[in-house]
Amino acid sequence: MDVICDTSFLMVLVSKPIKQIGKIEAYFGKLDFLIPDVVISELGYLQHKTGPKRATIAKTAIEIAYSKFRIIKVVKSEHVDESIIEYAVSHECAAATIDRDLRRRLMLNRVLVLTLSNNKLVIANPKIENKF
Repeated sequence: MDVICDTSFLMVLVSKPIKQIGKIEAYFGKLDFLIPDVVISELGYLQHKTGPKRATIAKTAIEIAYSKFRIIKVVKSEHVDESIIEYAVSHECAAATIDRDLRRRLMLNRVLVLTLSNNKLVIANPKIENKF
């Protein structure tokens, strides 16, 4: 299953180990994390414009994105969240985010949302999981 990731998810992914991926993959099959080019750009901005700790996390997130995930081009919108929603809806894929507002907007568009809770990967809206 393809899962498009936002910046917040990647930043947390870098700073904390994740548990429960095996359970999610057992149910949905292998998770293929997709990183939008606009998220890479946002991470690049954070790498150069924030304090040392966030800059290091952003740099590591970029390195991990290129080495372990697939970078995709998305339609550029005024806001990165709009691009993620548009891609998830049009390609019928799941999305991964920590951002509450984006999570709510994705769920309103009936997109399966993966998020992190207590360092565990969880399904934010399990009622629509049978869509996948």
